[in-house]
Amino acid sequence: MAPKQQSERMPANGASRLVNFRLTEAEFAEADLLAKQTYRSRAYFMRIMYLRGLRSYQREHQPE
Repeated sequence: MAPKQQSERMPANGASRLVNFRLTEAEFAEADLLAKQTYRSRAYFMRIMYLRGLRSYQREHQPE
């Protein structure tokens, strides 16, 4: 039997969504460590990394 999926908790303003993705054990451990070193939750740290990566990707793929 498949595990029950985590129910998505919507914030009061309903402006964000829960997103799942895969990390290797090493990537997960590194993200956890870096989050702790910066006194952030792992979720917030991962969001910051996603947004930084997205900005970088957008700069690299701008139409000329």
